[in-house]
Amino acid sequence: MEIIFLSGLSGSGKTTALKALEDAGYFCIDNLPFELIKKLLDILEISSNHLNKVAIVCDIREPRIKEVIKYIKKWVSKLPYSSKFVFLTADKNELIKRFEQTRRSHPLSILEGLTLAEAIEKEKQLLEEIKNSSDEIIDTTSLNVNQLRRLILKKFGKKSDKGLIIQLISFGFKYGLPPEADNVWDVRFIQNPYFIDELKDTTGLDKETYEFVINQEKTQLFLKLIEEYLTKMIPFYAEEGKSYLSLAFGCTGGKHRSVAIVEYFRNFLEKNDYNIEVIHRDLER
Repeated sequence: MEIIFLSGLSGSGKTTALKALEDAGYFCIDNLPFELIKKLLDILEISSNHLNKVAIVCDIREPRIKEVIKYIKKWVSKLPYSSKFVFLTADKNELIKRFEQTRRSHPLSILEGLTLAEAIEKEKQLLEEIKNSSDEIIDTTSLNVNQLRRLILKKFGKKSDKGLIIQLISFGFKYGLPPEADNVWDVRFIQNPYFIDELKDTTGLDKETYEFVINQEKTQLFLKLIEEYLTKMIPFYAEEGKSYLSLAFGCTGGKHRSVAIVEYFRNFLEKNDYNIEVIHRDLER
């Protein structure tokens, strides 16, 4: 089991980091009181086979945070789990700017009636010991939300994880467009195997139909153009922090041409180390 314990200053980006860890496959828990954290650790000790990666946030919202961290470190030392304590911080002026932009109140402003500047300063003092004892300190002062997300995915995601899951969808136009699609291509310009007797009752998953679709001259031109487009554009989607990108290819009934094209791009994108999900929406209609 891998466990990340995430702490840090209010406004430093813990929510963004936690969401990125969730995208990287971690089971994420935020802001549990001390008593429930104890129970959670007991559960993890028993059911480690069911949860391979866990991320837990503990911060100033828990008044006994120092006690919590000490308890967690003692618990981790007894078990053969891979663990890391990560602390997020940022410059005081940047934190003030972020709170003013979001119009949210600092937890210590609410609890103790402090001004924003006073609350930030006090929190820094209270968490200084935890920061200094952390395995990794990440300064988010110069990072925007997308940059922080990419950094977390790079540090704690799979080595093959480009921070993006690409969904390939084949569909038939006669049944309507897939509403979740970010990009849609019409492949009805390709000669239709449906009108060839020996291919009519096959699908794009069958070798002979796949080859019939893919080996057409106009298909080859189309594939080359889309390969160039995807190679250049997918990194831009990833840079903007998009978690899912849905690419849909449609033919008339969603059984032959679109299926073959999706299978082609499944192989193309997997070779480029992307995480792929394939949906042949209308294959069984």
